[in-house]
Amino acid sequence: MFQDTLDECRSLADQASEELKRVWSAPEHERSAISSAAYNLLKQADDGLASLQLEAKAAPADERARIAKEEERLRGELRKIAQELQKARRELLLPDAGHSGSTDKLFLSKEDRRRSSAVSQSLRNGADRLKDANRTMAETEHIGVETLMELRRQRETIHRTQDRTTDLGQNLSSAEKAVQELEKPACILM
Repeated sequence: MFQDTLDECRSLADQASEELKRVWSAPEHERSAISSAAYNLLKQADDGLASLQLEAKAAPADERARIAKEEERLRGELRKIAQELQKARRELLLPDAGHSGSTDKLFLSKEDRRRSSAVSQSLRNGADRLKDANRTMAETEHIGVETLMELRRQRETIHRTQDRTTDLGQNLSSAEKAVQELEKPACILM
């Protein structure tokens, strides 16, 4: 079972190596497609190594050590082919993106995959927290604007009330004077 996976990965590595040799001698218009094919073969080998790591967990300890050694040797070969593919892409000015990706993320060890996954998860969590913070900020801004509008209405109400009390005070003063005039004894001349 483990040997089959290792053999399949080796076969994929050999095929990728052959595609890589073809990319140098191929006509210019075919190079990008050949480069993509080599990348896809390397990606399949990478997936095979990842499944081998999972399968190896169930193996006996002595076989697990042997598998780990073979896996590391194969991983080194695949990294070398991936680096050669990157070099060919650079020198032949072939695209890195699109449907074929960068070879930098291929053939990571279990620890590298775990760290990479943890960093990716941490970045996703940070992005989620930023989205929540932005949403909270927008809600706070909306509440602040509504509060300012309500305070302005209250201020206008207070000013109107003050104006009315001023008018009322003047009317009260006029009424007091009128009452005092009425209370004065009237002088009658005859």
